[in-house]
Amino acid sequence: MNFQTIGGVGLKILSYRHVTSVDSVKENRCERKVLQVIVDDAEEFALMAKSNGLELEGPFVQEDKRVYTLTAHDRMPVTIHSEK
Repeated sequence: MNFQTIGGVGLKILSYRHVTSVDSVKENRCERKVLQVIVDDAEEFALMAKSNGLELEGPFVQEDKRVYTLTAHDRMPVTIHSEK
């Protein structure tokens, strides 16, 4: 999937998947679904998303990749990962 950015450069969503994350607070285990989106450039994707009114948190660095997070309208957590 390609997106047009402010500067005219195209961004690509390379892949996405739903994963189950387990939050363990002592003996109470809570499972939640998370949507992970892999893009070619997380920085550019974040700029485009913010210019369209989305509120992102980050970037965070995980395993040498930049990660942004947001919450979808149905309260599902979404993470945006960069391939770089």
